[in-house]
Amino acid sequence: MVSGKYSALSGAVSREQAMANIANNLANVNSSGFKKNRISFEAMLRGSQQVSKTGGINYNRIRKIGIDFSQGPLMETGRPLDVAISGKGFFKVRRDNEILYTRNGNFFTDPDGMLKTAQGFNVLNESDNPVQLIDATGKHISIDESGYITLDTPPSGARIQVFSVTDPEQLTKAGDGLLRLEPGVASKPTYDSPVIQKSLEGSNVNMVEEMVMMIDTQRKFEAFLKVQKSYSKLGEKQSELGTVG
Repeated sequence: MVSGKYSALSGAVSREQAMANIANNLANVNSSGFKKNRISFEAMLRGSQQVSKTGGINYNRIRKIGIDFSQGPLMETGRPLDVAISGKGFFKVRRDNEILYTRNGNFFTDPDGMLKTAQGFNVLNESDNPVQLIDATGKHISIDESGYITLDTPPSGARIQVFSVTDPEQLTKAGDGLLRLEPGVASKPTYDSPVIQKSLEGSNVNMVEEMVMMIDTQRKFEAFLKVQKSYSKLGEKQSELGTVG
């Protein structure tokens, strides 16, 4: 009986964590370049695990929280320094001394012409150097599908490079819509994903889908609580009956 009570409790806790994940996805439904998280569950069913890890209790827990890198919708903004990636890949930026990745191409220039993210981080080119647009103020900025930047008519020599990652599952979220690549995993310039100027990639969160998942998760959470309550009542009745001496 005690094992069933703890099993129900573990199921409720895992669904509570799933609700927090859904809430975070919904909070970023309008965040450019945001990639939703997806949760998978597992139960400790194998005999060896139940004996060695769970003391015979069938726990229900979250197996993995992974990032869904599916393409978000491309939204036209009309702004020259807004760029989106059509296909796979990431922009590379530097935050302090750390190199990070993002799908959010909402860029700006500072007084020195350095291309920056909305948070003020440098955008990097294929050589991992900051992209700089010299004397760009007041000029027409054109960015082609390869990321090359032209100011009025002469090419500026600057380029916004798209990078591919050998194993995207090794990317973890680092805040501000940025992604951190685990040590030992490589990235390299890619030329298969066009850069679309005057557009941003929207979040890949589907609000209707998330709401359906939220309702389903809430119902399962309530079901686990009811089971736990039932076990508590059975335990009380058992205590009232006492034991046979």
